[in-house]
Amino acid sequence: NTVANGLGLMLILSLLLPTAAFAQSGEDVAGGVLCFGGILVWLVINIAILVWVIRDAQSRGASTGAWVVIVILFGILGLLAYLVARPKGRLVPCPECGKQKPITDAICPHCGVRVV
Repeated sequence: NTVANGLGLMLILSLLLPTAAFAQSGEDVAGGVLCFGGILVWLVINIAILVWVIRDAQSRGASTGAWVVIVILFGILGLLAYLVARPKGRLVPCPECGKQKPITDAICPHCGVRVV
């Protein structure tokens, strides 16, 4: 659900930006196409960053909502902020639910079972 909301917001923004670029370019169609291609590349990179951050935050038991907003607004800078702030430690499978959790967590963030 968080992934879908983030991708939906990025799609809406990506549709608004090329429209503005084409409206300002006038007769320069090649410039508009080039601008649209750059925006498309930007969009693909930001979607990939967003999906990775959401999956990593979920596997570490971190809240994804704020990180979705930060990554959508700041892109690569949001990714760097996440890398600095994310819960540290190697991920290991929970013996109860099998999902990945930080090795330092005594309680699985997914199923809530105390892991020794």
